[in-house]
Amino acid sequence: MLGRGGGHFVNISSMAGCTALPGLVSYSASKAALTHFTAGLRAGLRGLPIGTTLVELGPIPTEMLAHTDDYEPTAAAFRRFHRMHLTVDVPRGKVAGQVVEAVRKGRRHVRIPKRMALISMLGEAPRRSTEVILSGVPNRVK
Repeated sequence: MLGRGGGHFVNISSMAGCTALPGLVSYSASKAALTHFTAGLRAGLRGLPIGTTLVELGPIPTEMLAHTDDYEPTAAAFRRFHRMHLTVDVPRGKVAGQVVEAVRKGRRHVRIPKRMALISMLGEAPRRSTEVILSGVPNRVK
C-alpha cells in the first residue's frame, strides 16, 4: 500500500464483538479480537496514508441468525433484540454503499443498525482513551 501511495483496510466485524452473547461465545470472542486488531492496526498506521474502517453489524437476519433458536438463552436474547427493535433487515447493497462511503470519507466505523451504535461506542471508549494518551508517542522508529 505504501508503494502505491496509500490504501485502506476494511474489516467486517459484529456488534457481538462488544458484548458476549449466550451460545455465541466463540463468535463474540473472534469478533472482539478483530475489533482490537483493527484498533491496533489503526494505531500502528498513524501518520501513514493508510486508513482503517471497522464494520460492526448488529442482528441482521441472515442464515446465522436463523440458527440462534437452537439454544434457548441465545434465542431469548434475540427475541429481546427484536422486541427492542434492534434487529433490522438491511439490503446487502445498502451495507456495501455505507462501507464505500465510509472509506471515501476516512471514517473509522460503520455501525449497522445505527441504533446499536451506543453499545459499540461504550466498548470503544477505553481504546479511544488510550489513543488520546498515546497521541504524542511516536508510533514507529524513523
